[in-house]
Amino acid sequence: MHAIFQIKLTDKEAAPGGYDSRYRFRDKYLNIVRDALDDWIIYYQPAPRAGTKVIGSTGYFATARVASIHPLAGSPGYSEALLEQYLELEETVPFSIIDLHQNRLYFERNMVQSDGRMNSHIIQQQVRALSNEEYTKIERLGFSKNWIAEEQLLVVTPPYGFAEDPPESVERDRILTSRAFRDRVFSQLVVRAYNMKCAMTGISLQAPDGSFEMEGAHIKPVEDGGPDSLNNGIPLLQSIHWMFDNGLIAIGSEYQILKSSRYHEPKIDGLLNESGKITLPKNSCHFPHPEFLRYHREHIFLP
Repeated sequence: MHAIFQIKLTDKEAAPGGYDSRYRFRDKYLNIVRDALDDWIIYYQPAPRAGTKVIGSTGYFATARVASIHPLAGSPGYSEALLEQYLELEETVPFSIIDLHQNRLYFERNMVQSDGRMNSHIIQQQVRALSNEEYTKIERLGFSKNWIAEEQLLVVTPPYGFAEDPPESVERDRILTSRAFRDRVFSQLVVRAYNMKCAMTGISLQAPDGSFEMEGAHIKPVEDGGPDSLNNGIPLLQSIHWMFDNGLIAIGSEYQILKSSRYHEPKIDGLLNESGKITLPKNSCHFPHPEFLRYHREHIFLP
């Protein structure tokens, strides 16, 4: 069974170890979360009320798998779900859509009462049960082209017998945990967050097919426990990406570009931002997080 985890993002929650790896909730929702254990959930952020401000996208915006549940220490009546495999959707899925007949359709069936009106009680619930069909609709719409491409790859290299289709849950797990799929989605999201420009050079190279010569680099490597979160990513030209991954270049605490003593690339110097700092995305919740930058400086960078 799947679930909706509703959240209002703040700068505090955008920190490492925040909503992308843990979720706090009232114990009255414990049964729903238990039913989602070892399964996938969808993150949903409601539209802000007039006069209030949130960071990040409103709507269904990410998925993750519930790894474990435990009581929240020091907070009676609350529990915490630990999450893994967090990944933002390529496209934020709206709360509802209007069909060709001007009818409002909701991805969560329980949102509609018998008289056709929205269920104002359900929308207030922090955690909501989600059927497999409902999850699939949000998932397919949110990942669109990359999901279709991954499904086609599974057809070419089926893990089951010729006449046997894999269970949908198995296929979903294979796709959502596929490193190739996650890297592709992560890279596209990071590059788009920075308006298709390399953060260190400002260069934006577009090929005739519309693609960009840009890669989304993980600041803290995945093999070291780095998440596929946007604040652990930075868009770089391929050559700059190689230098970053190999410790020849790094990012300081004030977003300044740091060069290793082993860095001897005068031709690259002419490409780097004149400000000496990286270009930041418009959305502050997508800024490279200081903890990930610090990890890269201390464990990857060659002073």
